[in-house]
Amino acid sequence: MSKDAIRAVVVDDEPLARDELSFLLGQLDVEVVAEAGNAKAALGVVEEHGPHVAFVDLRMPGPDGIALAEALKERHPELAVVVVSAHDDGALRAYEAEVLDYLLKPVRLERLKATLERVRGQLKAGTGSEVLDRLAVKRKGGYVVVDIDDVVYFHVKDELVWAVTEDDSYALDLTLSAVTRRVPEGQFFRSHRSCLVRLSKIKTLEPSGTGTYELVLEHPDEPRVPLARERVRQLRALIPFAG
Repeated sequence: MSKDAIRAVVVDDEPLARDELSFLLGQLDVEVVAEAGNAKAALGVVEEHGPHVAFVDLRMPGPDGIALAEALKERHPELAVVVVSAHDDGALRAYEAEVLDYLLKPVRLERLKATLERVRGQLKAGTGSEVLDRLAVKRKGGYVVVDIDDVVYFHVKDELVWAVTEDDSYALDLTLSAVTRRVPEGQFFRSHRSCLVRLSKIKTLEPSGTGTYELVLEHPDEPRVPLARERVRQLRALIPFAG
């Protein structure tokens, strides 16, 4: 095992499944530093071992792989999380939770190689601490440069992150967490796991159900974006509401 090997944690409630994936990872010069059989144990081993990537099974007793992925990303934004499942019906939820990849069982070696290339790419990019002031977006064989000051909001749709300006939308090759960490401080608010909005573009806050709200944004189309219930208090601290 090389000193620069990727360090991984494998999480699955089936010991045989853990063994099989750990064996494949070992074949690809990945050091499996720990294994876990449930979400609670996984949080502990990630905290203890500081891996580069966590491979988590989708369906486990207790919190499932998506809930675990969200918890891991909340605590360790730099951690790559890959969901592994025998079913493809969880892929949309997984990508909404901003996982790096979604692997189907039985995991094929070539497919796993591609996933590890993505992990290496994320490691090479680091945590992306530089503040974004412009975005270079690939379009029609070339690139379009988008000024961050022109972006009204970012949102996840069809497994991609989109930057929305007043006159167009641009698909980005970044996760929403990466964008959140790199936008200018104090200008944007993470209203929901799938949305990041410019604070100055929030026009109204309207109820959408019992204890839930939507934000209406200043934009020609007046888009409505969700506001997670647990983030209402955070928004109130940033924008005082009278009454």
